[in-house]
Order: sequence, then structure tokens, then C-alpha cells
Amino acid sequence: MAASGWYRDPTGQADGRYWDGERWSDQADRRGVTVSSPIDPAHANTPPVAGSDYVAQRAPEPPASQTVSVQPAKSSVVGPVFGAIAVVVAIVALVVALTSNSDDGDEEPTTPTSDAPAVTEAPAE
Repeated sequence: MAASGWYRDPTGQADGRYWDGERWSDQADRRGVTVSSPIDPAHANTPPVAGSDYVAQRAPEPPASQTVSVQPAKSSVVGPVFGAIAVVVAIVALVVALTSNSDDGDEEPTTPTSDAPAVTEAPAE
């Protein structure tokens, strides 16, 4: 098998394409600029032809490693704090609504009333 390196692009989509030693990469060179140019999977494993080494005006960089670094998400306390406040407000509003006395006219007055005249003491002589 051919050694890894830049070879003339077998698809003709670019001037050169990088062979990683096992398959063609999506990294291709067009007039000295490295671009991503997907290759047909049917041709991805076809090795380069002997003598098709590619030397660009400016040597293209080999494709970067496909390693992806995943960072844990930064946690924020703002969302949970506002959520907790909203729950407390909702509970307080519910308790107030359920325990308040509504004066819709169906209840008896809370202070007794009487039709009898008020009793007053006569002034002492």
C-alpha cells in the first residue's frame, strides 16, 4: 500500500488529496488552499497510483486529527434559583387563594347585630 501523504486527486475535484495510508481523506488542495471535499465512499479505499505524488506551490498541511474534545457544560445557578422562586410564589398564591374569605353575600355577618336600643347609664347625681 502507498505511504500516507499528498497525491494527485483521483476524483479530479481538486489538485491534490491526502491519503492517510488506508483511505483518502476529505482534505483536498485547490491551488494551494486546503479545502474539505468529500470523496465518494466507493473510491475512498482505492490506493493512489504509483508516481502520482502531489507537490503544491505551498505544501498543504496534513488533515487535522478527527479527535473531538468535549467539555462539560458550565452549570449556572441562575435558572434553578429563578425556578425555585417561581415555585414558592405559586405555592403562596395558592395557599392565599384557598384560605381567604370571600365576601360574596352568602355568609352571615361576623359581628352580631341587634334591633334593641343601646343601653346607656344615667349620669350619677
